[in-house]
Amino acid sequence: MHNEYIVFVDHRFSKIVERELASLPNCTIEAYKVRNNRKLNTLFFKVAANSIELEKVSVASAFIDFIVRVDLTLQINALDYQKIEEAIAKIINGSKAKTFKIEVKKIDFSSNETAKSMEVRLGRELEKRGYIADLNNPELIIYCLLLRNTIILGRSASGSNRIVLDPFRQANKEKEDFVNRAEYKLKEAVEAFSIDLSMHKMALDIGAAPGGWSHYLLQHGVKVVALDNALLDYKKFIGKKVLVITNEKEKLGLDKIANASIKEFGEEIEIGAYDLTHIKTNVLDEQIARLLNKLGKFDMLTIDTNTAPLESASIANRLAGFLTNNAVLVMTIKLISKEFSKHISEAVALLSKNYVSIKIKKLPHNRQEVTLFATKKA
Repeated sequence: MHNEYIVFVDHRFSKIVERELASLPNCTIEAYKVRNNRKLNTLFFKVAANSIELEKVSVASAFIDFIVRVDLTLQINALDYQKIEEAIAKIINGSKAKTFKIEVKKIDFSSNETAKSMEVRLGRELEKRGYIADLNNPELIIYCLLLRNTIILGRSASGSNRIVLDPFRQANKEKEDFVNRAEYKLKEAVEAFSIDLSMHKMALDIGAAPGGWSHYLLQHGVKVVALDNALLDYKKFIGKKVLVITNEKEKLGLDKIANASIKEFGEEIEIGAYDLTHIKTNVLDEQIARLLNKLGKFDMLTIDTNTAPLESASIANRLAGFLTNNAVLVMTIKLISKEFSKHISEAVALLSKNYVSIKIKKLPHNRQEVTLFATKKA
């Protein structure tokens, strides 16, 4: 049975996704045309396809952001709240859900109202009709996508992997105490690849500065050895036991950092006494291997360095010997040219010497990159 879907795609990877969708039997694909199409980060495809086949492509694709099944489509030239409310009520009634939440995304739609104000107004009016809104844990999420003179309504099934129409607005709303934007990338990777951080005790974080990924791991109970020649934002680690290993103590004034202990290379280190150990040097430093050998095996490796894909993969291979069997690797692959597929395939081929179960996904906070997940070969 064929159903209609809206497929969300980063504009840079739209051609790749079109080819993936075209492989589906009897699938029809139509790109939505909007006035400011060239300025959009996300493009939208209207797809009619078999739900099972489309799900397979979605899971396998590195570049499909998410897919919404279309329940109703309304053709209107201006906001008609009563018409939208009635359509949403029909969807809620059909689902038999007790609680709901509405998410709105506005694309090239003539209205001065913000997506947030629309969500609030629609939610209040539906509550007046007797429906119960729950913004934190709803049984049903209604997606309202406004594209020119079309309003597309879809929904999440209870217990399904629920998408967020605007991940950046959601991130701002959460107001988490993050070090920098990069921290969201690791959060999204943990969620996308279903990584259970409670199963990990010690992570090696390469390219750590200013400390976003280290901060996220520490907040979830994972001790971290961070490797970067740049300084971390140590103030973000108040309440954690921090050690900095460097030969530039006096030059950098690191001895004045109130919440960190300072040691030089060669000194005895009791690694278990610290939540975060920052080794202030680069990964090619000949002292690194000797030091890491003293620290024991890591069950997680994270790499977010501003290096070419093959160089990042080489770093992961170089460090594989310091990992436990089945340790998790999370790494960004920088897409340094438009040859996206080539960059990814070359990095994967190199990593496959030491890693298995390799998966690639373009995450919302990825820019000129994708994120890779793998486990170390036993």
